[in-house]
Formats: sequence, structure tokens, C-alpha cells
Amino acid sequence: MYKKNKIISSLGDIVHRKPNYLSMKLALALMFASVFQASAFTFGQTITLKKKNAKVTNVLKDIQKQSGYNIFYDSSFFPSNRVITVDFNKKPFEKALESILEDYAIDYNIVDKNVILKRKANAVRLENASSSAVKLVQQTQITGTVKNTEGESLSNVSITEKGGTASTMSDSQGNFQITVSKPDAILIISNIGYEKQEVSAANKSSIQITLHPTLTEVDEVVVVGYGEQKKVNLTGAVSQISGEEFEDRPVTQLTQALQGNVPNLNIVFGSGKPGTSGSVNIRGNTSINGGDPLILIDGILGTLDRVNVNDVESVTVLKDASAAAVYGARGAFGVILVTTKKGKVDGKAAIDYSTNYGFTTHSTNTDFITTGYWNAKINDDAMYNALGYRTTRYTDEDYEELLARVNDKTEDPSRPWVVTKKDASGNDIYRYYGNFDWFNYLYDNNRPKSDHNLSLSGMSGKTSYALSGALSNEQGIFNIQPDKFKRYNLRANISTEIRPWLTVSNGTHFFKSSYDWNGLENNFSQVANNVSNSPTYHYHAMYVPRNPDGTLTGYSGINSYPIGYGLHNALESGTMRGYDNGTEFTNKTEAIVNFGKGLTLTGNYSYREYRGEYSYRQTRQYYSKYPGVMELSSLGALNQDKLTERMTKYSWHFINIFANYQKSFGDHNIVAMAGFNQEDRIYKRVGGVGQDLLSENLNDLDLVIGEKQFNGGADEWAVRGGFYRLNYDYKGKYLFETSGRYDGTSRFPKSSRFGFFPSFSAGWRISEEKFFEPVKSSINNLKLRYSYGSLGNQEVDTYAYIASMGTGQINYLVDGQKLNVTYNPAPVARSLTWEKITTSNVGLDFSLLNNRLNVESDYYIRNTIGMLSVGETLPDVFGANEPKVNAADLRTKGFDLSLTWRDQLNLASKPFNYSVRAILSDYTSEITKFSNPAGLLNTYYEGQQLGEIWGYRYDGFFKTTEEAQAYAKTVNQDQINRRRVQAPTEDLRRLQAGDIKILDLNGDGIINAGKSTLEDPGDREIIGNSQPRYSYGLTFSANWNGIDASIFLQGIGRRNWYPNLETQAFWSVYARPYDSFIPSDFPDKIWSPENPNAYFPFLRGYTAQNSELSVNNDMYLQDLAYLKIRNLTVGYTFPTSLTNRIHVNKFRLFMSGENLVTWTKLKSDYIDPEQVMTDNTGRSYPMGKVVSFGAQLSF
Repeated sequence: MYKKNKIISSLGDIVHRKPNYLSMKLALALMFASVFQASAFTFGQTITLKKKNAKVTNVLKDIQKQSGYNIFYDSSFFPSNRVITVDFNKKPFEKALESILEDYAIDYNIVDKNVILKRKANAVRLENASSSAVKLVQQTQITGTVKNTEGESLSNVSITEKGGTASTMSDSQGNFQITVSKPDAILIISNIGYEKQEVSAANKSSIQITLHPTLTEVDEVVVVGYGEQKKVNLTGAVSQISGEEFEDRPVTQLTQALQGNVPNLNIVFGSGKPGTSGSVNIRGNTSINGGDPLILIDGILGTLDRVNVNDVESVTVLKDASAAAVYGARGAFGVILVTTKKGKVDGKAAIDYSTNYGFTTHSTNTDFITTGYWNAKINDDAMYNALGYRTTRYTDEDYEELLARVNDKTEDPSRPWVVTKKDASGNDIYRYYGNFDWFNYLYDNNRPKSDHNLSLSGMSGKTSYALSGALSNEQGIFNIQPDKFKRYNLRANISTEIRPWLTVSNGTHFFKSSYDWNGLENNFSQVANNVSNSPTYHYHAMYVPRNPDGTLTGYSGINSYPIGYGLHNALESGTMRGYDNGTEFTNKTEAIVNFGKGLTLTGNYSYREYRGEYSYRQTRQYYSKYPGVMELSSLGALNQDKLTERMTKYSWHFINIFANYQKSFGDHNIVAMAGFNQEDRIYKRVGGVGQDLLSENLNDLDLVIGEKQFNGGADEWAVRGGFYRLNYDYKGKYLFETSGRYDGTSRFPKSSRFGFFPSFSAGWRISEEKFFEPVKSSINNLKLRYSYGSLGNQEVDTYAYIASMGTGQINYLVDGQKLNVTYNPAPVARSLTWEKITTSNVGLDFSLLNNRLNVESDYYIRNTIGMLSVGETLPDVFGANEPKVNAADLRTKGFDLSLTWRDQLNLASKPFNYSVRAILSDYTSEITKFSNPAGLLNTYYEGQQLGEIWGYRYDGFFKTTEEAQAYAKTVNQDQINRRRVQAPTEDLRRLQAGDIKILDLNGDGIINAGKSTLEDPGDREIIGNSQPRYSYGLTFSANWNGIDASIFLQGIGRRNWYPNLETQAFWSVYARPYDSFIPSDFPDKIWSPENPNAYFPFLRGYTAQNSELSVNNDMYLQDLAYLKIRNLTVGYTFPTSLTNRIHVNKFRLFMSGENLVTWTKLKSDYIDPEQVMTDNTGRSYPMGKVVSFGAQLSF
């Protein structure tokens, strides 16, 4: 027997050596074997064999001996360097053979007692040129079916090989077929709305897969006050966004990341200054006294933009009274809960690093007139038509000099921009004829910024940890001595299970920011020290920053206006500088005791401290207008040596103790929570100002040798309350919740400090009813919600109920000293108490088409009752202003809407995942109670829609002077045309062609505001509303084959605004006829007989300051509706098959842009419509757009 098998094996060896003759040899071998088969006895059909690290060929020989089968194969099927381990115990022959061949793309046929091995049809050979060995890459074909938990087939499910390139998608019946690179491949199964799975394909040629719905649809947990709830069980108005939404977007400010992502979470940026936070509001107008949402970072009162965005696990917004009730007075106008990342519990340490570098450029138009001739002429014409003289005081001879240089983009030596002439006294004086670009001299259009983030998380034993650090650097807008901002973040979250029933955790956060600048105290808007002008004035293009001898310019010498109010002097000197630094430390220690049977007790103590440091140094600045002569600037901000310093400290203490209990009784489920909270805050400020220091380079109040002044301030407040929440549901269909808080605050008199604020909510999951089953395959989820609750607002002055006396110093000397004075206290009302806020909310949530489309909608009515306002008018003999009382009411109505569509398609045999998210919200507010018996329009009145704009109706321009004069005989506009009436000559005082025609709405022949009451508004009526309407956001994201892209759009549908009298970027010389930066298209907007259809009227300076352009009117009322590309990001994640070779789990490169494009109805692209909503003038630190490049790595 052995001899027979030996012969067959030898024949097999012959086949191995000569594969080119395989067909002939196999035929000969089969014929030879059949001769012996006739006399062979029956061989055993099971295999018992144990081999460790043996060659495949040797194992096959052993099986051949035991089984009696003749096995024929090509030796190249099994590389000599491959070994296997087998342990068969009476294993059927075919099963033993299959287990050996499962790692190879080898099939077999059995003919009588002969076994022929052959390659599968899809096996391929790869030749490696750098190696003499030929490696056979085994490919395995796997088929399968994908279904959901209901047994329904799922189409368009993505099936990819982990670490490989193979991918496919399931068909309409849920079937798929995929060819993987190795028999032990891992398949990644994913589909929108279902949990991702990883399935081993080892030993399998066919797989049945069941996908489970994702947490988003079934068991998603939402963070709520002092706990968590399943999203499906929520009955209040709650929105939550995962930190994963921000991971691929390189932003450093959380307000920037949240803007436009949560319906009716209204965030507006009023300044582009590095480090400036956006203002945050939930659901619109709160109270006429103001009111902001409560912001808690891991349960600690905090500031959104001091949180590293990369640390965020989730952000939850509690919008209605039922959701925020447990926070009482602090949560009257909504609550924002930020939860930071905690340690991973899978035991594996993970390191993540991300970095990006970018540049900030101007987001608005900066194309200004830089020709000295035209800058001077437009300003001079405006001033002359208003006051009868030229701003520049330039003569006709000077204009000839300017005209000769009008085309000189750079200085021509034959036509210098600064020449020396004689003044009226015969002295040499500089005269300026330049074409200088002041804007680009002062402001940088290419400002670098960078961000770095590093985190480590994992678990060791029973201790989980998450550590992170972040560093941000950003250069500001100034070209000379640029301002710089830095931000540092460190966070550590550690939790350990000391006993099975006791878990202790600690969270520590450190934040530091520094903003350093040179120049004037507030370079971009207000210059300093109550000088109410800015660099937008008197930087005329004919002036230059330095004279031919290198000295700084300051005055032209022929008018009294300082050049640019000296900003370039302050910047160039380098001795005027300041800083504004902040440091914050927070720490929270918590213990959770698990008593079992659903009862836990949580206690925590938190401490937060913020310290601010401010310093600003002014020094005396000199300039030259006469060659060889230096003069001290006469500007208050530039002619004194002064140091201002200030230090502030805020400290908070928080104590929370609360218990949670949950129990189920059959179909009844109860969750209860009750607890105690106390918070207190202490504030302290000290500061000083000193005149004349010993050194320009050393800044310390000890160096002051002149006058010193010191100031300070302090206050503290506390809140204390008990709270509860009780949830009940029956079969998960009928949901009920009640919550409330008994709250007390130190801000009211003892007699009215405490209040009880309850809430109630209910929900009905209609989709869980039996009658809904026929449509549940299409409408997967349908829930109706309703809530009602009340809250108190404590956001009033800390000591509003106490009659306080102010102190100060008189401004004149008595016996050589400024005496201290104390001011009489203003009367206060002893009955001050809470403003009460009640909210009714109805919501409808539903999901369609296998959870691809998810919709959340809410409609609400919020009443603010008992707002603090002036009391009833008292007799004049009272001798003081009326004290404030709780006497006004406000009603706000609005809605929130969120729609999300997620799906997966097959693109080039690879899954294309995409999602579209749209949000829309709106609100209006009305005063329902206010003491204003006269109906005055300059304050609140009952029935008023907040934001109403009263104004005049304008009827275009007079086409001829005759038309204007005829109208003037029947209608008197003089009360509005104040600047025209005050002109120095009769020709300039008369109404003429190009002037504005104002409609006489009440027909009395006089254009005025009447008594400015509801009964007599004069010729005014409501022409618009300044409240934002229809705030929306739209996000589209997609990924395919490692490529990801997303675009985020945000905007508002309508908001009216009338340009402020200081909005120089809009009015230019119509406001102040000494404008620095005149828009290049502005001349085309000025009325003239040749340009009768212009946007602006006949040119007169100051008309936007105190004349027809300074009063609200429908002709120049603006619509600030806008649409912005907030973010556009494109990235590529390298395949793990490549990154794993260098021990990197993830490597992604990306390019991103922020604030890239703005579309707006605003009649000026020199103004940001979002920014001007906040500062009302457009003169704040300008917004910028950012383009950055970066990388993300995970180890």
C-alpha cells in the first residue's frame, strides 16, 4: 500500500517540476493510478493528523497516506515559505482538505479516488520586479445578503475590505458579491441609519448580515440637565450636535463652529478682532433688560470660546422651560450644555494630532480711491457745498500740482509727492501732492494664523483618561507693529472605578489668552481717550506718512486737521503699546455612588477662577510740517506720557448633589431625579492711571512721577435651589415629564428672593401604535410633543434693590487738591422680584424612508412677565427719577425646523456617502404691557413689534430746480434739510435739482416728526424692522474613496437697517467731508445733471450727520439679508493599508476656507451685513476670510 502511494506521489512530484506539461502528465497519472485502483482495498475516509508549522505539501502527503486519495497539484500553488498548523481528529476528508485550502484561491475536483487541485478562475499572479520570488496573491470571492432587524433586505449597503481596496454595494434584494485579497479578510458593512459592522470572512464563502439601527434613531442619548435621556423619550425642545460635526472643520472658536448648526441658536459676530467671541442667543428677544443663555462646560459655568473645539464630545441646547427648569433662574433664556471628551474604555491608548496653517484676508471690498486729486476734490466739493470752504484748503495752484501727478501710481522723481513751499509767514513748509494708498499701508491683507491640537486618551486598568492641549496663533490686521493673539488650552479628564459601587472623576481645564498691540488704544474704531474720530478720517491720498527727511507727518500745515488723527505716528514709534491677557482655571471633582437597583447618588464640587490683566502705555509723539522742525502732537492721545493698568478677578464656587433612580414595572418605566445646587461668584477689580513716567520702555506705576489715580470695584452674588425631574412612560409610547426648581437669589430683597418654577411636558410616539404599522416602513418614527413651564430671570444689577451711593473726585482743585465726593443715592423699589418667563412649546418629530430623512420641528410662545421698567410718573417735587418696578410684559413667538437627509449611493463600485442638513428658524416679539400713556415713540409702547423702524417716505430726486422750488412753496422740508438751510450762501440754501423730495404724509404742509407719538407721528410711519427674520443654515457633506468634501452655508432672510450717521463706509463724504477711504465706485453714485439716476443726492457734506440723510427713510433703508459660504472643506484620508505600515491609524490632509463669499442686498460691498447688525456703524474691527491647509493624524 505504501509502495503504491509512493509511486503516485512521485508522479505528483513530476507534475510539480514540469507544470507546462500538466495536462499530459495528469492524464498519464490518472491512467496509471486506475490500474492499481482495481486491486486496492478500501481506505479510511476520516483524517486524524496533528502538525505544527508544517509545509502545505508535507501535510497533503500525510493526508494522502491516510485517505488513499491520489492528490495532484501544481507546486507553485503553495509557496515554500508558507507553513500551516493543523489539528484534525477524525475529521472528514473533504472538510480537512477545505480547511487547508481556505487560505488559498484553490478549488478541487474528485474523480473516483483522485483529487485534482486547481486555481479558482479569479486567482491572479503578481510579479515583483525587486524580488526573485514570484508571490501568488490569493483572492477569495464572498457572497452574502444584508437585512435589517425586521428581516427586510437592505439595498445600497456598502461592503468594503478592511485595509484593502475591494468594495461593493448590495443590490435591491440585499445581495452582494465581493472579491477580497485574502481569505481572512475583514469586511466593513455600513449604511446610513445603521450601525457599522466589521465581519470576518475567514472560513466563509457566504455571509448573512443583520444591521441594527444606529443610536441616532433608536437609543441616542442626549445630555440634559443633571443627566441623560434617550432622544426618543424627550418631550421638551432639545437640540444636540455631536463634536464629530466639527472634527473636519479647522475652527478655533466654538461659537464659530455652532453658528448656523442649531435652529434658533442665534450667534452673531460683531468684530473680527482675534479672540473675539460671537454673541449668543436662544430663540430671540428675551427681556428689555437683556438676558443670555446659561452656558455650562461639563456642568461648570463657562464661556464657549474658552473651550478647545477638539475637546468637545457634544453640545446640547435646552430651549424651552421644561428642558431648562432644573436650572431655574440661571436658565431663563435657554441653556447650552457642552460635554467634553472622556477617556476611551476599550483599553487602547489613542493619540490624535491635528494642525493647520492659514492666512486671513479682507472679506469686504477694499478698493478705495488712492489718487490725491480725486480724494481731495470729492471731499472739498462736499465741504464747499455744505459750508462754503474746502476741507483741504488747497488752492487752484495746488490742484494743478495734484492733477499733474494724477496718473503716478508711484512717485516720479521729477514730480515728487512732497515739495517745500513758503507759507504765509515766509517759512518753508511741506506741501503734499501724493497718490498714497493709506489703507494698504495701515492694514495687512495676508495675516498668518496657525493651530495645533494634541490629545491622548485611553484606559489603564479601571482608570480612563483623556488629556489634550491646544495652541493657536493669529496675527491681526495691522501692517506696522502688527497686533497678535495667542490662545492656550490644556484639559485633563480622569475617571476611576475605586469600587464596583464607587466611581470618582476629576476634570481640570486651563486656558490662557494674550492680545498684544501697538499704537492707539483701539486702533480700528475709536482712537482713544474720548476722541470720537477714527483713522477713516483725514488720511487723504495726497498725504504721505513720512517727509523726505524721514520725519513723520502730522499736519498738512494749511488746515487744522491732523493727518489720520495720528494713528501712523503711534504705530511707527513703537513706544505706544498695550496688552489684554486672560487666564482661567477650572476644576471639578465628582463622586458617583451606585446603590444598585437603579439608584445612584452624585456629588460634585467645582471651582472656577478667571484673572484679567490690562495695560496700555501712551507716549508723546512728534511730527514735522516744517523742514528741520519737530513739534509735539496736540492730540490728547499723542501728547501725554501715561500708563493705564487694570486687574480683574472672578471666582466661582459650585456645589451639586443629586440622586437618580430608575425602575420598570412591566410596561411602566419611571426615572426620577432630585438634587440641590448652590453657586456663588465674587468679583474684584483694581486699577490705576499715572502721568509721566521715568522711562518710555518700562511700564510700571511705581515709575510714575506725575499724578496718580487709583480705582477699584467689587461685587458678589449667590443662587441656591432644590430641583427635581420625574419621567414616566408606558410601553415607550406615552411619555410624561414634570420638573421644577425652588430657587433663591441674592439679587432681590429677602422678602422676594425665592420662587418656585415648575414645568410639565408630554409626548406621544404615534409610530409605536399598532394602527401605525402599515405605514411604518415608510414613516419610521412619528412623535408629538408638548411642554409648558415657567422660569425666573435674575439677570438684573447685583444690588438693584439697595440704594447705593457713588463716589468720585471733583474736576477742579481746592487748596491744591481734587476733593473726594459722594453722590446721593437714587431711590429703589423695595418690591423688586423675578421677571417670570413662561413658555409653551409644541413639537413634531418624524423620520421617513428608512430613517434617511429626519425632521424636528417646534413652535413656541414665550412670555416675559414683570420686566423691570420705569414706574408710574411721579410729581416733579419728588426730585429724582422714578425707581424701576416689575411693570412690563413681552411676548415672543417663533419656530425651529431641522431637516436631515442621509444616504449612500454606488459610484464606480464604491460607496458614495452624502448628507444634507437644513435648519430654519424665525421669531417676532411684541410688547404686551408697558406704562406709556402718552404713546411716545422714543420708548416702548403696548402693541409694539420690537425692532420697528419709523421713518419718512422719500420720492426720489427733484429733476429740476424749478420743480424743487415749486414743491417748496407747498411743502416745507426745512426741519429735515437742516444742513441745506444752514449753508453760507443763498444758492446753497435753496432747494434745487438733485435734492430729495420728502412726502407730506399727513398733509399739513410741513415735514416733521409731529409730537413723536402714536397719535401724532408727523410724516413718519413704520418702514421696516431691525429684527433678523428667517435665519437658516445649509450643510452638504460627502465622502467617497477617501475623498471628503463639505460646504456650509448660513444666512438670514430679512433684516432692515438704517445706516448710522457714523457709517462712513456707506455715506462717505455725505457724513463727514474729510473721508480717508472713499470707495472707488462712489463718484458714480453722486447725483449730477449728467448722472440723474444716481443713488445719492446732490453732494453736500454732513447731510448724513444732521440732515435729510440722517433721519430714517425708505429710500436708504437697507436690507441686511445675506447668504455666506461659512466653510468649504476638501480632504483626503489615506488608505489604512498604507498608513498601517507606518503605525498610523488615520492620516488626512485637507484644505479649508472660512467666510469665503457673501451675497447680500446691502447697497455697499464695503460693509459686512452681519457685523453691522451688532456695531451699527461698520467701524469695528473688520471680519476676515480664512484659507488654511492642515493635517490630522491618529496613532
